[in-house]
Amino acid sequence: MRMRFALLIALLLLTRLSFAQTNTPSAKPASSARLSHAAATAAELQKTVDQLTQSNRDLLDLLKKQQAVLEDMQFDRRLQSRQIQSLEERLEDTLFENTKLEKQVAKLEEDASVHPIPLTQPATPAPQTGATNTAAEGLTNAPPNEPPPVADQTPPPPASYLPAPDSEGAPGTKSWHRLLTLKGDDTRQTDLFHIEGRTWRVQWHNQDKPGKTYVNTSALFVNAFPKDDTIPQKVCAKLGSGGDATELEGPGNYYLKIEASGGSWELAVEDFK
Repeated sequence: MRMRFALLIALLLLTRLSFAQTNTPSAKPASSARLSHAAATAAELQKTVDQLTQSNRDLLDLLKKQQAVLEDMQFDRRLQSRQIQSLEERLEDTLFENTKLEKQVAKLEEDASVHPIPLTQPATPAPQTGATNTAAEGLTNAPPNEPPPVADQTPPPPASYLPAPDSEGAPGTKSWHRLLTLKGDDTRQTDLFHIEGRTWRVQWHNQDKPGKTYVNTSALFVNAFPKDDTIPQKVCAKLGSGGDATELEGPGNYYLKIEASGGSWELAVEDFK
């Protein structure tokens, strides 16, 4: 009996040992699987973090580039403002000099009208004897032949120095359309006008006062301003007689600021549409 009982106990121990050995290897693969899954999740998370970091860096670089572009634009605007201020100062100096010249010319004309310059009389020939003396007396007593008045051959100024407006093109084609025409001899500012096309132009002409005294004494400065903006588009800066056409970029609402002195001017605004 004892031998059988001991054998039974030995069999039970062997059975339990084999069962433990059978269950132990199956637990190891489960732990390895969990570790592998955790490692894969951590790798994906690190990859996502790296991508997010790189995206932030790219966005930061883009913001820096945009900031540099804005700084360049602000610098250009400040430079244009300085140039405009310099032109305005030059215009004021020119207008002041022209005013002084006009006053001097007016004073000279007034002095010439009050104190006319006497004409030089021809010398009287010495008297001669005999027949020669008689002939000389006859010549002396004869009234001097006055030269005929010289007619003023200066042609009258034209009605307009600007070219005639272009004829409109065929339907469906673009051409220049004249919107307004102005003329004067002073400083002024136009009303707002609307430009539909992507290109428009200003036909302009400056003219000195008649006479050699006034050659190159007039000045004309014209700038185009977009609505609600202080940065102008330069149209012309002209001293003396002459004209041209200046093309500008549209579309939009604009007005012209005209500064002039010492002469007359005229201009026309045309839209290419």
